[in-house]
Amino acid sequence: MKKTRLLLSALLVLATVTSLRGAPVISEFLADNVTGIKDEDGDEEDWIEIHNPDPAPVNLAGWSLTDDDELEQRWTFPSVTLAPGQRLLVFASGKNRSDPAANLHTNFSLKAPGEYLALLNPSGNPASEFPPAFP
Repeated sequence: MKKTRLLLSALLVLATVTSLRGAPVISEFLADNVTGIKDEDGDEEDWIEIHNPDPAPVNLAGWSLTDDDELEQRWTFPSVTLAPGQRLLVFASGKNRSDPAANLHTNFSLKAPGEYLALLNPSGNPASEFPPAFP
């Protein structure tokens, strides 16, 4: 009986800790970049920042970004691991670059007036989104 209670307590703690884990999120973005960060080509491209708020590393392989609420996996991340608390800048340039050793670029850019924007998990479900459009 004591072992059963101990096991149930351990499972409850594990379930609580698991539910506290956070998925990566879109923490910042910039549409219509005209005086800000430049990419490796010297272009002032739109950008999206992904943040890992979780206390454990997360590999973004299979995660995707989209600017179309009907099109899952518009641009898919390569195998890139974010450490706890780490942020990753992805250029929304339309250049479609996914070399994990270089700057990442989506195959779409952001519309300055606003549009749908989401970070989707490998199952295609939004982990972070701005519906129907970002401000």
